[in-house]
Amino acid sequence: MSNYTKTGGRNTRDIGSVTASELKRMCPQQRARYQAYVEPSKEVQKMISVTNQRLRERTAGGKQQKEITQKKDPEKKRQDTLIGQLKAAEARNRSRLMRLRYQNTRAKEIKVMIACQSTALNAVRLETLLPTKVTKLSIRDSLDRAERSRVEEILEDEKGLTINRG
Repeated sequence: MSNYTKTGGRNTRDIGSVTASELKRMCPQQRARYQAYVEPSKEVQKMISVTNQRLRERTAGGKQQKEITQKKDPEKKRQDTLIGQLKAAEARNRSRLMRLRYQNTRAKEIKVMIACQSTALNAVRLETLLPTKVTKLSIRDSLDRAERSRVEEILEDEKGLTINRG
């Protein structure tokens, strides 16, 4: 077990035991795996810190510039809100028009299918099965207060004394 150590059921090479010549002989994938766990050189660390500093400065500068533009132009913010509302209204209108166009096309196709039936009986059957306009079902309580209490009284009667009068 010269330069291999046993960890987690898998043999892995010690990080510090690879020489420069062995590193050159490795395939690119193996070299990349090895170098992923090696500390970067001082030059690379310096470049990383400079890059991170630039990024922090840029994000801070962007936030400051955004705050300045928001303070300068409240009219622009109001205008952006208005534009957003207009775009939303246009989108709603487009979807409404598309829905109406679909319903009209569907109704025309159903009417043509009904008209092409061989007998009047088949046409009537098809017309009842495929209504040209989709009707919305409104689920309302059709019972008034007195009828509702009578139905509840019948439902609560376990022995059937309300209905069965013998």
